[in-house]
Amino acid sequence: MKSAVKTFVMESGERYCLLIDKNNGLPLFYPNLFLTTQVRNRSLSYSSMESALSGISVLMRFMKERNEIIEDRFRSGDFFNINELDAIRDFCQIRFKSSLTESDNGMFTLFELREYDDKVSAQTEYVRLTIIAQYTKWLAEQFNNNNRLTKLQITEMEKGLKTRRPVRKNRNLEFIDKGLDKEQINLLFEVLRPASELNPFIDESVRVRNRLIFMVLFHLGVRGGELLNIRIRDFDFGVNQLVIARRADDVDDPRTKQPLVKTLDRRLPMKDTLANEIHRYILNDRKKIPNSNKNDFLFVTHKSGRTQGLPLSISGYKKVIQTVSNTSKLLYDLKGHALRHSWNHDFSECMDEMDEPPSHEEQEKMRSYLMGWKEGSGTSATYNKRFIQAKANKAALELQEGMIRLPRGMGNGK
Repeated sequence: MKSAVKTFVMESGERYCLLIDKNNGLPLFYPNLFLTTQVRNRSLSYSSMESALSGISVLMRFMKERNEIIEDRFRSGDFFNINELDAIRDFCQIRFKSSLTESDNGMFTLFELREYDDKVSAQTEYVRLTIIAQYTKWLAEQFNNNNRLTKLQITEMEKGLKTRRPVRKNRNLEFIDKGLDKEQINLLFEVLRPASELNPFIDESVRVRNRLIFMVLFHLGVRGGELLNIRIRDFDFGVNQLVIARRADDVDDPRTKQPLVKTLDRRLPMKDTLANEIHRYILNDRKKIPNSNKNDFLFVTHKSGRTQGLPLSISGYKKVIQTVSNTSKLLYDLKGHALRHSWNHDFSECMDEMDEPPSHEEQEKMRSYLMGWKEGSGTSATYNKRFIQAKANKAALELQEGMIRLPRGMGNGK
C-alpha cells in the first residue's frame, strides 16, 4: 500500500492534514486517529502534525517491505523484538529524495523516494524514532489494554525504540556562531544590488523584491514566518512603523502551509530608507504583478503561473535564500535566520557604544520587545552569545597582553 499526506484548509482557517491510501484516496484509520487524538487535540502546530505523519509513513514503508500489516501483528500481541527494533532504527536513517513532494491535487507523495547511499541527519533520525515510539505504543494499547504483562511488553518496546535514538550532544558546550560577519553582509547586499553582475535573479522586479526581503530581515531582525505574514495594512507610513501580528489559521491566507508568527505581537520602528524602499516596491513593482491586487500580503510570487500574485510561499522564500547562498563560498551556508542573529549582535554593539547605556535589565527588556520574546524568557541570551564571546575574547587577549609585560627577570627561568 502506498500512502500520501493530504493537506487542506478548514472553513475556520485551521490547517490540517491526513494520511491517505494513495490507491483509493481513503484516509487510513489508525494513523489519522492518532493524529487527531494525540497531536491535534494537544493544540500542536500543523508542522507537528505533518512531522507525525511523516514518521508514521516511514514505519508503514518499513512494514510494507516486510510484507506485514502492523495492526494485525499488534492485535495478536506480537510486538517488535530486539532485532526488529534495530532494523527500524537503521530504516529511520535512510534519506529520502524529498520528505514531501506536492502534486497538482494537493497530495504529498511519501513513497518511492528512497536514496540508498545517503543518511538523514541525527536530528531527523531522532524525530522519526520518537514519533514511531509514540505511535507504536499508542497503537498496541488500542488492542491490548487489559493484560498487565502485555502492558509491560508494550512499555519495553517503546523504551527500546527511544533508547535507540541518536545521542543529542550538548550544543552549548561549543557555541556555533550563526550570524553573518561584516564581510558576509557587505557581499550579501552587493549580490542583491539590482544592477550587480553577481545578482543571480533575471527579472528586474524579482531583484527588487528579493533585495527588500533581505533588507527587512537585516534591519528589523524578524523571523522568516513573520516576514511572509507581513501585510500592507500592517504599515503606518505616517510614522514609519510596522506591526508584526499573529494570525494563526487565517482564513484569508490561501497558503495551505501557512507561515506562522511564533513570537509576540509588536510594533517596530523603521528608518526612512527602509520605509521608502517598501513604499516604492508596493506602488511600483508589486502593483504590476497580475492578481497581486487580490491580497495585501507584502511579498507575492512574481513568476508567471497559477500562483502568480499569491503570497510568497515558505518554499519560495527558501528557494530565494538558497539561490543567493549559491553565489559565493562566503554565503554557502546562508540562512534567513542568520540575519536575526546579526541584528542581535548589532543591537549589543549599539548598547555597548553608548556613553550612558541602559542597565542590563533594561537592555534585555528592550531586546525582548523588539524580538517578540516574552519578558524574562531567557531567549535573548541565546542570541547574545556571539557578542559576549567577542567581548570575552577581547578581554582574554588584553589580559594576556598584560601578562607579557612582566617585570625583568620573571618568566625567563631565573
